[in-house]
Parts: sequence; structure tokens; C-alpha cells
Amino acid sequence: MAPLGAARAIITSGVADPGKLELLETKTLSTAAAEFTSLDVSTYNVHLFVYSDLITPASTQTELSLRVSDDGGTSYETANYSFANQRGYASGSFAERISQVQASIRLFGDITGDANGKGNGYCYMYNAGDSSKYTFFTNHNTALQTNSAFLMEFGSGVYAVESTINAVRFNFGADNATNIESGKISAYGIAES
Repeated sequence: MAPLGAARAIITSGVADPGKLELLETKTLSTAAAEFTSLDVSTYNVHLFVYSDLITPASTQTELSLRVSDDGGTSYETANYSFANQRGYASGSFAERISQVQASIRLFGDITGDANGKGNGYCYMYNAGDSSKYTFFTNHNTALQTNSAFLMEFGSGVYAVESTINAVRFNFGADNATNIESGKISAYGIAES
């Protein structure tokens, strides 16, 4: 074996692939919430959720939100969330959305039930399997509103309770109660995280 090949074999033998995305589950939605209850939080410290073409049935503007569970999805927490988001429009205007007392974590908002009103993006979740830490989130999203106004929204959130989080629920509305009309969400674990 050539010296370079031998060195490469020593470096890579028996080493995991840190940072590798491992698909846990994909949900194709039709008038439902997206509940992920098999997150394997004892293996993964960081999770990634990727969502595409999410549409709400609501006729008024609403937001995509998430809630967490520490009982495997039997119930979802309705308090102790905070978030801070920045939003920008293609028109050049900017705004922020913040809350220290929220019933869910807002990911993006002002989407209405319209063929053009689709939301896309991703959200990272940190520390879900550590019962001595809060669970944190970061997200980045793009969407079209009913009038085809393009927007982006990014930010972060926290579930401010030290708890092992083993399930996550995505839905529309600040109360997380409006079903997703259609779209897809995939959950990934990040290897060696």
C-alpha cells in the first residue's frame, strides 16, 4: 500500500462519520400535525427537521410553531417557551417577532391557506436528551404569502425547563392547534453530536 493510502486507512478505520445526517422519519402530511416520537435522543444530541411546501388550511394569517413532549408524545407542553425571530421581505422591510411567554415556539408566520402560501425551511434542536439542560432551537425559513410576497424568517427559541425531550409536534397557530393542510417534514439525527 502506498504511504498516503496507508495513512488514510489508519485515519479512517473505525472512525464514525461525525456530522452525518441520519434520517429518522419523514412525514407526508394531509390535514394533520407532524408528530415525531422516535427521535432516539439517547443517541443524538442534535436533531435537524427539514420542512417543505407546508400549507395551512386557515384563511387568516397564521404561523408554523412547535411544541415538545417529555412523555413520548402523549401530551405536549403548553408553556415555558421563548423565541426571538427576524423577518425580512423582498420589498426591503424588516421586522422582529419576540416572546418570553409563549405557548409554542414560532418558526415562521403570516402564511394563509392559498396555493402560493407555502413555507419551507429547517430547524435544529439541541440537548433534547439531556435532562439537566434546556432544549434549544435555531431555524431559518422562507415563504410566500397569499399576495405572493416573499419573506424570510430566522431565529431561535428555547423550552426553558430541564427535561428529557423525546417528542416534537409541528403545527400551525400560536396555540399549535391548526393542522397542516399539506407538505412534508423529515427528522434527522446528527451522528456523533
